[in-house]
Amino acid sequence: MIRVAVVEDNQDLLDDVCFNLERSGFKVLACENGELLDAAWDVFLPQVVVLDVGLPGEDGFSIASRLRKLHPALGIVMLSARTGLDDRVNGMQLGADNYLCKPVEMTELVAVVLARARAVQLAGNASGQWLFKPRQLLLLSPQGTPLGLTATENLLLSTIVSEPGQQASRECLIRALGGDPVTFDIRRLEVAISRLRHKIRATNADANPLRGLRNQGYIFLEPVLLS
Repeated sequence: MIRVAVVEDNQDLLDDVCFNLERSGFKVLACENGELLDAAWDVFLPQVVVLDVGLPGEDGFSIASRLRKLHPALGIVMLSARTGLDDRVNGMQLGADNYLCKPVEMTELVAVVLARARAVQLAGNASGQWLFKPRQLLLLSPQGTPLGLTATENLLLSTIVSEPGQQASRECLIRALGGDPVTFDIRRLEVAISRLRHKIRATNADANPLRGLRNQGYIFLEPVLLS
């Protein structure tokens, strides 16, 4: 599921944008300013940001410029009531991929975000990131090596990468497998994870982003793009 952060200080518009994006299949984070976006960044790991210009505190132009330098592959869609040519050009020069003017049709916004998400996925895989295609039971390594997954491995990986910080507890994974954490044989989970880690390790013997957390669960340490 594509992760989209929406930064907008108008609560009604923020709710409307988030509702339409969620209804279209995106995983959405709502933020009223850049500070809240920064605070949630490492947990949510957005792939696309929908960004207002007239924000309290740091404005959207400054945020876009900063994000573009920190995250070159990020999709940035600016949404602003500033409709002048100079503002639109400035936004694009500072890092926006698209500049939409308010009021905006939600169908157009959703289409632009979807197009930007597709571009990010392609660029991310080409630039060395993991690409996960759960519907195809497929994980592509940063080098482009395809890893076929079993249904169980696919379910476990889907659960891990969809949790905050791409970290899932044992209990969460057991429930995803349809088990009861009290009676479930933990060795079944450990064997399944071990097999998945072995597949991932085969692409690079020196690094494995799927790590165990002692007495807690498992984490995928590198960003995963979903397709």
